[in-house]
Amino acid sequence: MAKREGGTTRRLTLLVGALDALFIVALTFVVLIALGTAVWLVENDPDIPWVMSLQTMANFWFVAHGVSIHVLAQDLVGIPVPEFTFSLAPILLLGVVYLFGRRTAKKLALAGEFWPGWLGAFAVYLIASIVLTPIASAPTVHPDSSQAAAFPAMLYLASIVVTNLFGKGSGDALERVWLKNFVERQSQSANWFFASLSSPALRAGTGVVVGLLGVSALWLGLSLAFNWIPVIRLYEGLQVSAIGGIVVTLGQLFVLPNLIIFGAAWFTGVGFSIGTGSSVSPIGTELGPIPALPIFGGLPIGDTFIGLAAIVVPVVLALVCTLWVKSHTKQIRFNFASPLTAALSLGLGVGIVAAVESGVLAMLASGGIGPGRLATFGINPWMLALVVFVEVAPVSFLAAFYSARPEKAAPIPDYLKR
Repeated sequence: MAKREGGTTRRLTLLVGALDALFIVALTFVVLIALGTAVWLVENDPDIPWVMSLQTMANFWFVAHGVSIHVLAQDLVGIPVPEFTFSLAPILLLGVVYLFGRRTAKKLALAGEFWPGWLGAFAVYLIASIVLTPIASAPTVHPDSSQAAAFPAMLYLASIVVTNLFGKGSGDALERVWLKNFVERQSQSANWFFASLSSPALRAGTGVVVGLLGVSALWLGLSLAFNWIPVIRLYEGLQVSAIGGIVVTLGQLFVLPNLIIFGAAWFTGVGFSIGTGSSVSPIGTELGPIPALPIFGGLPIGDTFIGLAAIVVPVVLALVCTLWVKSHTKQIRFNFASPLTAALSLGLGVGIVAAVESGVLAMLASGGIGPGRLATFGINPWMLALVVFVEVAPVSFLAAFYSARPEKAAPIPDYLKR
């Protein structure tokens, strides 16, 4: 009887995950079709059929899931355009997909086992991606077939799994219990060096990156506010209707997190590029022809009054964040024999964490947006990681003489008392 009830419960969990995934796919695509149809009705060239609007929105759905779009050589408004790949992933849209996954995860929260719901949601999303691929494909534009089959379902599944395993209110499902036991076993058998450093280094390094993003967001907002006249002129130059203006504004909002990451790279001194050969950094700005998007009206042109002083920001953040984690360095003060080794280990750890996280964000935020030189848009992740490490590690090393100095023995962990 118990076995039969378990099978019924698994089927019900699978059905819940599958139906919610189907609802989300249908909802997002209906909204996109409605938006595309509205633009087609207002902005349409009579020679453009509605089916092209449908294909455009299907490609947009794939872009929202991080899928690259291949555009073959063609004439646009009488201008020859060479072949290119649009590979920029709008981070805000990736976040929306993550929130959809959280919604599905919450519906599975009280299940005794999560995996049937994960399987159902993944299968539906995978089928939807396969079905939408030929709809999005046209003779001159089509999504990358391998990415289209994998990325949407994997991104959606990842958000569900992360929420179910680490989110609050997910009960004591079999998978959560297994993960909890696994973490406890690993923590008890972990090397003392990494066990001591992992928490404070992760907290301080992440704090540096979050601080950079916060300062960047504030800087971008002020830059757009002070340069509102160029922004308005660029809007006027687009010569679109009210609906077209709304679509342009939404498109800029979708990539706003990308631009915030670009700003964070700007404060490190690395800067970013809008096209091959261009550079936007505190030292100065060198730009060639760029897309006439209003948000680019807020770019700093030439030498700014902030200049190299902007590089002080990651240095100050490294100092503050390393001092801030003093309450999490008890194991360091207990396990390390000298202030030098403790400070050196924590300083390097904070620098490595900040560098890796910055590099990953740079890779996520960058991509191609057009033909030719516009195939390079964003940040060099390896250079950013290196520079962040060089700026953060020495300062964290010095600050760690205060926050991780082995003055007295810390309390013995409970697992060592057994």
